[in-house]
Amino acid sequence: MAQEARQPRVIAPELVAPPPIDATGLRRADPRTPLSELGAPAPEPEPQDTLYYRPLAIASGVFESEGHTITIAGIRVIAPDQVCDAIDGGAWPCGKRARTAFRYWLRGRALECHAEEAAETGAEEEKDDQPMRCSLAGYDVGTWLVENGWALSQTEGPYTAEENAARDAGKGIFSGGPSGS
Repeated sequence: MAQEARQPRVIAPELVAPPPIDATGLRRADPRTPLSELGAPAPEPEPQDTLYYRPLAIASGVFESEGHTITIAGIRVIAPDQVCDAIDGGAWPCGKRARTAFRYWLRGRALECHAEEAAETGAEEEKDDQPMRCSLAGYDVGTWLVENGWALSQTEGPYTAEENAARDAGKGIFSGGPSGS
């Protein structure tokens, strides 16, 4: 019964619970300069290119990866249902052949892509809405497609010389088709 009547004893309340402070009289001081570069804020990261893993060519110059459909910038795509004139007078499925060549070249390797228009204008658009520059192991995808005759350069585009060289060499869609088709 004696313990029930005893009240807890308050010991040094100024150390355990500091008194309330009126915040209206406080002023924030400017931060001091860092003592070395290690104490400085981290630099803003540079925008990096986006990697698209396991791309699947759905046309010559168009691929799907991770739910995105990307078109290569600077080229005119050869549709998979396009047919070309064959040397022997018939027609051959050059669109399917171009898509297959693109698939074999990609072989599921990651493509590194960036949209030039968004970087220049600062616009934040959906990546699927605009053509992108892509590279595979450091080699420009548009260059490969056009120089091998599996895509056409846009009018006055960056790959005009490659298209003329492919046309002169009879590569890709300019070959006249496989022999005996």
